[in-house]
Amino acid sequence: MRRSMLAWVMVVAGWLPAAALAQTGTPVRAPQPGRTYKVAYSQIVDHPALNETRRGFLDGLKQAGFVEGQNLTFLYQNAQGDVGNARNIAEKFLADGVDVLTPCTTPNVQATVRVAKGGKTPVVFACVTDPVAAGILESVTKPSGTNVVGVYNPLPIAELFDLFLRIQPGLKTAGTIFNASETNSQVINRQAKAEAEKRGMKWVEVTVAGSADVRTATESLVGKVDGLILGQDNTVASAFEAVVKVAQEHQLPLFSMDTQAPARGAIASLAASNYEQGVLWAKELAAPVLLGADPATLTPVRPRVFDLQVNVQAASAAKLTIPQDVMDRATRVHGR
Repeated sequence: MRRSMLAWVMVVAGWLPAAALAQTGTPVRAPQPGRTYKVAYSQIVDHPALNETRRGFLDGLKQAGFVEGQNLTFLYQNAQGDVGNARNIAEKFLADGVDVLTPCTTPNVQATVRVAKGGKTPVVFACVTDPVAAGILESVTKPSGTNVVGVYNPLPIAELFDLFLRIQPGLKTAGTIFNASETNSQVINRQAKAEAEKRGMKWVEVTVAGSADVRTATESLVGKVDGLILGQDNTVASAFEAVVKVAQEHQLPLFSMDTQAPARGAIASLAASNYEQGVLWAKELAAPVLLGADPATLTPVRPRVFDLQVNVQAASAAKLTIPQDVMDRATRVHGR
């Protein structure tokens, strides 16, 4: 079930500070007739959340007048989880003479910025939780003064814990899994751990080096935690089905900060809509830059449309019931 956009904006206002919704768009002109624009897009791995962002990005470009096969050449590369590949991809894109570099995910953005910062090719990024901590920007509240600008996506950590504890009030010890080499994951883990401890919860973390480690890491938490709370780690997301399998085998509640996770077997999530983040990225930053706006003068933006998704079947498998007030707030309910 998906509500109208107006209804969901009203729902979000009940979960998040009003400041999270207050954004202003950047007006755009029309693309030049007869010109073909070349956009270079990369991401660290293939998984549903990132793919939804890419779909939204392409739709946003189309809404702004940039259409594949007509006036847009869209170059896409997947780094297959390898940061070295991410750098190679950025270097190749630069050599191809693209109009704009649009990396998604913290590792790809970091690699692209190392290659292109200070140059003539704009870098318009997204899929980054904290670009300041990642060394991408000095501030998210003012223009960078460089060729780098983007969408940053801080998570509503307190509201996420409110949601998870509303569904599982007895959650006292939570386990998590992440790749410590991802700056994005380090930031989320640090914030989540602080929130858990503030609420008197124990936080147990296990790190992985690659997707092949995810199942073993999940199994190591069985019997030690009351439930799993996963962040937005790309390595874990690429092997999410392994986490779901172990959780279901042991009736272990599984929550996530990834909006696509309930469709894959998590009980609940609350985060910025991946699709709408892509649209925002394209229409408010990438399109204006393609049309001549100077990224050095643009202020980073943050998402303002959020998804609360739940999975009734996943909750039932973990012997939990999703409260009706949470069901009423959900933008999508899976597993009915």
